[in-house]
Amino acid sequence: TIEGSTPPDPATKFAQAALLSDPYKANWYNLSQFNNLDPARITVPTLVVAGDQDPYAPIRVQASLFEHLGRGADRTWSIIADADHAVHLLDEGRERFVNIVTSFVENSKKGETLSF
Repeated sequence: TIEGSTPPDPATKFAQAALLSDPYKANWYNLSQFNNLDPARITVPTLVVAGDQDPYAPIRVQASLFEHLGRGADRTWSIIADADHAVHLLDEGRERFVNIVTSFVENSKKGETLSF
């Protein structure tokens, strides 16, 4: 994380848990590689969550991603006020983040259709 944006203890706990679930640590040296992604190819329900103070993914970048997502599937963009990239790690932001994700999943389930 950017120094001062997330307290060290939650950041360390998150990193440890992430490495336990996926022991391959990605090298983030070439962030420009993300520019090769084509959001128009995403055609499944998509949730984009952004902190309005996120130094890694500014709102303008999130807006472009959301605008270019593929058509034909529900998409939701939620901006969390006074939050940075690691809002889900902090006690005061975790509940807001979980509520956004839960709402998205529950609403997506309502739109499912059964085929026999």
